[in-house]
Amino acid sequence: MNMKKNIYCISIILLLLLSISSVLASGAIIGVISDSLSGKPLVGANVFISNTSLGASTDLNGEYHISGLAPGSYILEITYIGYISQSKMISIAGDETKVLHVSLVADIIEGDVIEVTAQARGQIAAINQQISSNTIMNVVSEEKIQELPDANAAESIGRLSGVSLMRSGGEANKIIVRGLEDKCTVITVDGVKIPPTDATSRGVDLSTLSQSSLAGIELYKAITPDKDGDALAASVNLVTKKAPEDRMIKMSIKGNYNSLMESADQYDLSLRYGERFFNNIFGVQVAGNLERRIRSNERINVDYNQNPTASEQGYFIDDFLLEFTDEIRSRNGFSILLDLNTPDNGTIRFNNVFGKTKRDFFWSTRDYPVWGGGEQEGNPVYHYRDREQAINTFSSSLHGDNNFLSLGLNWGISFAESKSDFPFDYEMIFVEPGGMLVPDARITDGPEQLIPYAVNDYSVSSLYWTYYRDQHNYDKERTAFLDIIKPYQISNSIAGEIKLGGKYKIKDRTNLRTEDFTPYYLGKWQPYEIAPNGSIRPKDFTGTYFEDWFNQGGGGFISINHFFETPKTRDVYNSYLIQPLIDKDRLRQWYELNKNGVDITGNIHEVWPNPLIRYDDYTVTERVGAGYIMNTINMGQKLTVIAGFRLETEVNDYISTYMPKPVSGFPVPAGSIRDTTSSASQTVFLPNLNIAYSPLDFMKMRVAAYKALARPDFNMRLDRYIAGRPAEVGTQHMVAVGNSDLKTAQAWNYEVNTSFFGNTIGLISLSVYYKDIKDMYHMLNRFNAVGDTVLNTFGIGWTSQMGSTPYFLSLPYNSPKSTKVWGFEFEHQINFHFLPGLLKNIVLSYNVSVVRSEAFVWGAKIDSVFYDPPGPSPARWNKFYILAEQKQKLEGMPEFFGNISLGYDIGNFSGRVSLFHQGEYNTAYSASGLSDQITNAYTRIDLALKYKLTKNLSVFFNGNNLTNIEDGSSIYNTVYDRTLFNESEKYGATIDFGVTAEF
Repeated sequence: MNMKKNIYCISIILLLLLSISSVLASGAIIGVISDSLSGKPLVGANVFISNTSLGASTDLNGEYHISGLAPGSYILEITYIGYISQSKMISIAGDETKVLHVSLVADIIEGDVIEVTAQARGQIAAINQQISSNTIMNVVSEEKIQELPDANAAESIGRLSGVSLMRSGGEANKIIVRGLEDKCTVITVDGVKIPPTDATSRGVDLSTLSQSSLAGIELYKAITPDKDGDALAASVNLVTKKAPEDRMIKMSIKGNYNSLMESADQYDLSLRYGERFFNNIFGVQVAGNLERRIRSNERINVDYNQNPTASEQGYFIDDFLLEFTDEIRSRNGFSILLDLNTPDNGTIRFNNVFGKTKRDFFWSTRDYPVWGGGEQEGNPVYHYRDREQAINTFSSSLHGDNNFLSLGLNWGISFAESKSDFPFDYEMIFVEPGGMLVPDARITDGPEQLIPYAVNDYSVSSLYWTYYRDQHNYDKERTAFLDIIKPYQISNSIAGEIKLGGKYKIKDRTNLRTEDFTPYYLGKWQPYEIAPNGSIRPKDFTGTYFEDWFNQGGGGFISINHFFETPKTRDVYNSYLIQPLIDKDRLRQWYELNKNGVDITGNIHEVWPNPLIRYDDYTVTERVGAGYIMNTINMGQKLTVIAGFRLETEVNDYISTYMPKPVSGFPVPAGSIRDTTSSASQTVFLPNLNIAYSPLDFMKMRVAAYKALARPDFNMRLDRYIAGRPAEVGTQHMVAVGNSDLKTAQAWNYEVNTSFFGNTIGLISLSVYYKDIKDMYHMLNRFNAVGDTVLNTFGIGWTSQMGSTPYFLSLPYNSPKSTKVWGFEFEHQINFHFLPGLLKNIVLSYNVSVVRSEAFVWGAKIDSVFYDPPGPSPARWNKFYILAEQKQKLEGMPEFFGNISLGYDIGNFSGRVSLFHQGEYNTAYSASGLSDQITNAYTRIDLALKYKLTKNLSVFFNGNNLTNIEDGSSIYNTVYDRTLFNESEKYGATIDFGVTAEF
């Protein structure tokens, strides 16, 4: 009902607007601003009529359009940082549309005309786009993307101020803007949302997208009412542009070397074509890429025994774990963009983008536990997991920028989807009873001292568990929108436009998971199997790796040495051996031989389903309707004010799961899991104000105050209830519930940005910001509970049904108090064209960001009660956990990070060295305060080189992570104020080398 009312109100406003008689004159000036030497369009040039408020900035094609001109003579001013400004006299007769193309000359030093070098051209384009914007934004220009490209879009965005990165296998795949999780940032292609690729969160894996067809990346840190409201952190728009007038063919071929695996078995191929037809009316662009990368890594982890009692402040190492992941990541994709220039000086674009990423990895771990540590109370555990994942994304949009009468029309319809599947995911776990000798003394550092105490008797290391997991995640979104722009002019010095519009989108999303489990240590291997026709037959091991084992009696015990011919090892960090590494083919063969195992009656199955894994299963339909109105008023060329509001209404339906009663033990009875439905709706009002003021020709100040939102993860609002004990024997019961009353987080955002710019200083920008977030959502994970007290505290309708049995409780909730985020950003972009000699070829960019936060969350606090039992037993303090409100910094928020990029161009050579530094930050807080997890600081250096052999042919070299840094974490004990080593991950340096041909 609310959505219908909102649409009705927007319709009334639209009719009123259309009924207003226009005071706008009908003359116009259009044209292209370009570089005088190269002829390339200049993006972000400021084009305006002198002594008026009328003007425009050039788009990605260098085009500008100024309308609303009465008949008469005018002076047209064109300014562009790094170039000499120009003035042109122009006359308008009646409703004439005058075409005026202007070529600008680069800044002149000592009488010489400067040819702008490749990196400088990219920097200048980004500077001018930022300056000409009426809101606060950062830009990665097309020239920057194409000249010395990064590995993917995430790496490019990571060079901007306020952005830190998340990595997978050494490759950036997600962005963190201003310390807020990646799900708080909207990612779009030409304004069309990219569907989330995570299973339950709203995050997008940017490594699935190729940069080859992009014409720029826009990072909006302050949004306006015409943009989606769910951009609490920021909005990122990946931009494409119209096809070039001249035929363009660009091909790139790369080879790659990975130092960790000492392998060059990699490639990266991309092809791009663009051309216009029918007298430049119709344009076609096609791009494609094929890529294979090694993303392997090594990891070490140390666990400790830390006693929470004040009388025992000591600690010791109780487990040392080694891990090796052998991963191949393949990507391919293509895009087709068709554009049509319409008679109304508009454009219609049909854009299609497809991307596919396949991950194939084999995961091996072993540990060295002592003094009861590790998963099996001091017994070594060997994990092996063979996993494949396929992620597909597709978007298709029809988008128009047109003019009708005196109105501008921006319209579009789109379809987008993402799929994530795991075609194969099988895990084997072996345990070696008595596999560690007892050390002479407990150790507190040097975990490698535990390795000599390992027995390594593979003949008694038996298969304890296997898991086969499957997951299917699908997201489909359909969107339609219409924006209407009405220019107006009150006087020569006051003009602007009223813009209003609406958007409606429907999202259907599904997440389904299964897990099959076999406890082989309980003797659950079965000698028979179900044939494809349904009959029961003996298993046939003839000709398999396990034929000898079967002929010797088979049974419930099989040792790890049946899974390799000769034991292989991996020298992790060139210091520690993982042994043994099993044969991948044998793992898969064991799965195929036993996946349908049963006893002779067919009633007892070898493989048991684990229904508890379904606690994150859901089917969600989200319907979001939005309407907005905004007024942009220009007062001369000095002041621009954007004021308006946006109204968003969501109506969502959910299907999830519940259990009528808890379960314990396996196999779980049929009918233990049932479906449940629920719904949720909310309307959010988002006021917005942006002010841009230029007190001086070289200075611009921007102020923004607006409201934005962040919707909860897809699995948080489910009306779910899952209770029971996980598959591993000896584990505690768990209860996972949803919160159908969970609210959307809303934030007031305040920001002040000041920029100084000029042909000599380039761009200097300073920003301060403050976010006051109400109803931020969090998860209470694995809280040790008894009874229903905690459930009642959060207003959850389900009961635990656990009686007096302790259990781990997980549930989502809104923060009891406002979450606050504030920070400071500084950036400077400059090229030294004004310096003499070889120094003029230097291009420098650097930025630094400082972020702080304050959040109130629910957690566990240790409490105690004095107990004096009757009889001879001594009195004691009984310790237990209680629910408590805690003030802390946000998790996953680096508080200090920055970039330096130093480029140099001379002749046909271009080079860039880049440095990225990220300070330490809290990853997770422990309930007891004994083991808060901290991600360590690191500094990474990359190098990019390019040499142009001919006009059409270039060679290049990229060195990534040249310092071979490791991602690491520490454990901080807040009770005793000590920091301990926790984990380190090494993925090595990578080198790309190849050739690019452009025609």
